[in-house]
Amino acid sequence: MRLLDIIAVVALIATVILLASIVARQRQMLRSAGSIPLAVRRGQRWLYGVGRYHGDELRCYRAIGIGSRPSRVLRRGQLTVLGQRPPAPNELSSLPASAVIVDCRDVVGDVSIALADGAYMGFVSWLESSAPGG
Repeated sequence: MRLLDIIAVVALIATVILLASIVARQRQMLRSAGSIPLAVRRGQRWLYGVGRYHGDELRCYRAIGIGSRPSRVLRRGQLTVLGQRPPAPNELSSLPASAVIVDCRDVVGDVSIALADGAYMGFVSWLESSAPGG
């Protein structure tokens, strides 16, 4: 084999291992207690990922990526829900029709998250379960 063939094979193997590790990470995160699939709106795009409840925080992790830090953290005490709605017609190509979009505001700014109906009920329960005076 030539050197270029060896380099191509090594690059292919590295790519397959990287993709497998990303899928394994996402599956492991979804199996953890307090994890939900969600999408977070950034500009005009929806970024798919996993949300994990951790005390007073909802930590949003991107589905595709190798980083271990959340891409957005929503803190219960700083979060205001502006409203909820079904996907608009132009969002149906990116989101399921059954999704519930929650428009929120925190100290960072406005954020929209898309959740399944059951995950939305859990989100509302999490918001309402803050300690008295919190």
